Amino acid sequence: MSVRSRLLSVPLVYDLLQNGISRSGSRDWLVNQVIRPKTGQRILDIGCGTAKILNRLNGIQYFGIDHNPKYVEKARERFGTKGEFHCIEIEDIHLERIGKFDVVLLLGVLHHLDDATIRRLFGQINLVLSPDGVVVTIDPSLESGQHPIARLLAILDRGKFVRNSFQYREFLESSFSVQSQIVRDDLNRVPYTHAIFRVSKQ
Repeated sequence: MSVRSRLLSVPLVYDLLQNGISRSGSRDWLVNQVIRPKTGQRILDIGCGTAKILNRLNGIQYFGIDHNPKYVEKARERFGTKGEFHCIEIEDIHLERIGKFDVVLLLGVLHHLDDATIRRLFGQINLVLSPDGVVVTIDPSLESGQHPIARLLAILDRGKFVRNSFQYREFLESSFSVQSQIVRDDLNRVPYTHAIFRVSKQ
């Protein structure tokens, strides 16, 4: 594991970086305009990290999964019984055991996964996604004409499978129906390109 990965595995460092680079209001936009949670929904957050998104999710049932035990411990410490948190490697996920969900979040996850792992994960998600449920993804993206700093940061990301928005969409369309596709380069304080998708069952 690289020094950068070791540092980012520490919850305090991870949270400081997230807070430092995110532009004010970007998380609110993601929740209010893309996720659009409703009271009483069951929300599954795969790769939840320290689950800071839960600060903006009220009146829902939250289930967070992450492979980093330190992140999971911090989420439990921060939110207590407001959510349920489990440390599970993505290759070991068996989602059918935990019931149906109205919303599944993959926030900064897909660019860490190879093609075969994504296909297996989408198959698992389809098992637990309610008939009217949605999946929301956001990942760094390599786009034609993007700011050179944004491109460099995407290439240097610790996720080894950064794709362009068309590649992300191709994967999503193999398992889901795309409701919206958004590419934004203004969600961070530094030049950075995000591909955001909201999808539903086919």
